[in-house]
Amino acid sequence: MTTIPSRLDLPMNIIMGAFDATRGVEGMTLMEVKKVEEEWGKKIQVGAKVFVKESQRLPVRDAVADYLNNMIDSGDTTVIQEVTTGTSRDEDKELLDIVVGYENNKPQVIRIEIKPENSGGSGGGAAATKIQESGTALFTAIRYMKREDLECHPKSADKCLTDEDYEKGWKFVRAPGVKLDEIMSVSQDWKNVFILQANTIHKKVGGEGWIFVRGDDKIEAAISDRFKNVVAKDPNSNLAQEDKWNPSDIWMVKESEIDTLESLIMQEETVDCLNNFLQLAFTNKEISSLATKKVPKKSLIGISLKKLGDSVRFEAKNKLNDEGLIKREKVGYNKTATLNRLKAFTAIDVYLNYGTANTQSFQARNFGGKNKGDWKLELKGEFAAMGKIQGQVMRDLLKRADFDNIPDEPKFNDCKDNSNNLEKIVDEIYKKFDALKTKPNDWKGTENELKDKIRKKDASYRYSKLSGLRLLEWINKLPADKANSAMKEMYLYASSQSNKSSVYYKMF
Repeated sequence: MTTIPSRLDLPMNIIMGAFDATRGVEGMTLMEVKKVEEEWGKKIQVGAKVFVKESQRLPVRDAVADYLNNMIDSGDTTVIQEVTTGTSRDEDKELLDIVVGYENNKPQVIRIEIKPENSGGSGGGAAATKIQESGTALFTAIRYMKREDLECHPKSADKCLTDEDYEKGWKFVRAPGVKLDEIMSVSQDWKNVFILQANTIHKKVGGEGWIFVRGDDKIEAAISDRFKNVVAKDPNSNLAQEDKWNPSDIWMVKESEIDTLESLIMQEETVDCLNNFLQLAFTNKEISSLATKKVPKKSLIGISLKKLGDSVRFEAKNKLNDEGLIKREKVGYNKTATLNRLKAFTAIDVYLNYGTANTQSFQARNFGGKNKGDWKLELKGEFAAMGKIQGQVMRDLLKRADFDNIPDEPKFNDCKDNSNNLEKIVDEIYKKFDALKTKPNDWKGTENELKDKIRKKDASYRYSKLSGLRLLEWINKLPADKANSAMKEMYLYASSQSNKSSVYYKMF
């Protein structure tokens, strides 16, 4: 393997980051290092090639140059001092010279040539990427199979990989469109990369009983299906590309759980629940849940492959800690706590509890003031509110989660004192309160007295209270498991991070 001197590690990392930032997540960066100087002196300290589509060569060159120059201008880097594009003879040449120092007043550069994919050899093109990612899967399978670290340059024959090792490891790989001999015939540099990655994955992930998939027709097909049907269609996700949601290039899957995992993935109907499923399948801890769907712990691990080199970092991205997961899995509908705190006339809101404490609830009420309707559900927290869901957004969310007959809020004008529909509104509020088995402690009086109290309230109260009562009645009629699921959907949505990207490991 070509080794980058430590003095050039940082600038090379910055350059790799520039390509990633300007090109988006496209799996393993297709860079081949062709030349490295051990000491200062010669102008080209590192010569490398990056492979992109023919039509993107100039745009990629210029985008990376702009990115690096902006870093220089803002003072974000001192190890990169200047960036030039092209050559003195051809300013449109798809080439970058990145100055990383001077020796006797002569610039010392990292030269990056932007080459078309079809000339990439072992490092270029979509087909090569497929082979490279499948190679990581295969070598990781071999590492688990052999139960000891693999060596790049073994000094004894018994440490060398054999044809039998490859064939046995291949049985634990699902990589349609790639042949075993295509991986076996890659250069030693690539095999060294695979070995480094495989040893790192085993050390960081551990476990046993894995298979390793790259583009298979079960797990990855199910994940892609859910992305297209759940994430990409969610107007609040802002994730139009699957790689932006989850950039994993390969997946580790517990072989004994493949069918279960495929089934569970296909049951998820919202981005938040799909992300929560991946969190549960990622974690090491067995977490009890109010949900009827039981997710096997540490059964599905996505890995994004980024940087080539002789060292590697391996970090979990977007991962919730176990405490956060435990909190999520305790979310359900607590009917008793909800009804015990319901008030008829002393408040305009209706609380829906997902736990026993008052802070474990949604507050459903009108946020529009006295003169207009703006009904929302606000997720309460121990110290502050955590997030709001607009009424229509909440209905759309629950519809995507396969719930139906979700009630609308009434029209605000129908709740006004001068409305022709006022009596219908008063009557509906009365009937919904009166139908409750556990009634509020301030619901006292005859029917006429109670209706008169409702009439004397303002439009905002009637609009807000009836909206909440309709939702309360709807969730009370659901079977317990469905009520738990509805509450969890709302909780995950209101408490989720804004980017809504899912959990994975990044290797770089």
